[in-house]
Amino acid sequence: MFALQKYAVGEGNVRLTEVERPKPGSKDALIKVKACGICGTDIHIYKDDAFPFKPPVILGHEASGVIEELGADVDGLSIGDPVISETYYYTCGECVYCKTGRANLCEARYSIGSGADGAMAEYVKVPAKNLHLIPKNISFVEAALTEPLTCCVHAVFEKATLKPSDTVLLSGPGAIGLLCLQVVKLFGCRVVVTGTKKDEERLEIARELGADLTLYAEDSDTLRRVREFHGGPATAFECSGAVPATEFCLETLPKGGRYVQIGLPAAPTPVDLNSVALKELTITGAFATKPIWWLKTIDLMSEGKINLKRAITDIYKLSDWEKGFQDHISGKGVKHVFDIELGL
Repeated sequence: MFALQKYAVGEGNVRLTEVERPKPGSKDALIKVKACGICGTDIHIYKDDAFPFKPPVILGHEASGVIEELGADVDGLSIGDPVISETYYYTCGECVYCKTGRANLCEARYSIGSGADGAMAEYVKVPAKNLHLIPKNISFVEAALTEPLTCCVHAVFEKATLKPSDTVLLSGPGAIGLLCLQVVKLFGCRVVVTGTKKDEERLEIARELGADLTLYAEDSDTLRRVREFHGGPATAFECSGAVPATEFCLETLPKGGRYVQIGLPAAPTPVDLNSVALKELTITGAFATKPIWWLKTIDLMSEGKINLKRAITDIYKLSDWEKGFQDHISGKGVKHVFDIELGL
């Protein structure tokens, strides 16, 4: 089969190559991949700048497809079922994190697309326990956004305490930002979305998806306007991973505010801890997903409460991976997805 492989450490070192089709173990499922999203993690691995991986490894973890084969010990699933897969290939099940429902923090955890072969390929092997049926109203391309949406559900539902009267600041109108925006709006909050001037297309989509105010981060009056908008933000979600965005969010928050980091910065981020103490800010982070939030996310998708289609701006054949990666890196469009059914 053909697959997009990171074959060695170092920047680049990615190629579309032919590899052996995986063979499922007794508790595994072999998925014929239909679609796979390009995530910032894939770009970090491509650049080899901020995310651990074990080469050679096939990239991609935002997967949807149909079951091609099932291991002998798998029950409750059938050949041909349309499915999405949780990303963790292995967690130890024994550490304090696993035993308290925080497998995302397991020290031994590794995932498809980084520690095990992923889904930018014709087939991917996953533990069958990771699979969920795709809701009937969701296409395979849309379903590839389930994992990033679950990250947002985890961040908003677990890491913030939102009230309908709240104003929320959301920095970074990329795919995570636009999905996070929709989840926050479920709580009835007003949302201010900030981005750079090159994000105009993304900010327009944010307005379509319910943003109450969109602002350019570069404008000199943005800080004032955010603070004055219905009393200012009670919570800030930083979705871009940009250092200036972190500084802006922390400066904008009032006393007693809450800051949630979702985007992964590629460089160390300075934080004014004096301001954190004087304003009694609460700073937390949200990393990856938990199984419980997959169930909630799929419910939201099934109920039609999240517009996945609007976030998808670019679809590629797998052979066009270089264009897909460069479009992601340059900030063109929003969500970039490989439609494996298009062929090579």
